[in-house]
Amino acid sequence: MNLSTKTIASLLVVTSVAAAVPGLSRISIPKKRRESMFDKLLSRHDRKGEIRSEVLGISQTEFKKLSKTKTFSQITSMSGFYSERDFRIALMGYLRNQLKARGWSAARIDSYITIRSERLAAI
Repeated sequence: MNLSTKTIASLLVVTSVAAAVPGLSRISIPKKRRESMFDKLLSRHDRKGEIRSEVLGISQTEFKKLSKTKTFSQITSMSGFYSERDFRIALMGYLRNQLKARGWSAARIDSYITIRSERLAAI
């Protein structure tokens, strides 16, 4: 995975906020584009689908094929997740493990999430 540590940390903060309050990331846009801000951010930073396919337990090519024909919630349910919230919790664990592999301690991760999530909630 070629994402920077700062990007992984930011994704972890957004994932933890989105997992804590399920409807918080939803925006109300008329008709066609009813996609959450979390999903847009994740797809922006995970263009190739590396992170999502890793968490779902499928290959990148299979994820790309499935994403062309099915919605993301259908893909998550096919992979064994009960809901998108369960996927977000698994993603949060995956991102935490990535930061720990890069030398972050559990205390540093928790304090980073706490400080940044308070800033996100204020916006």
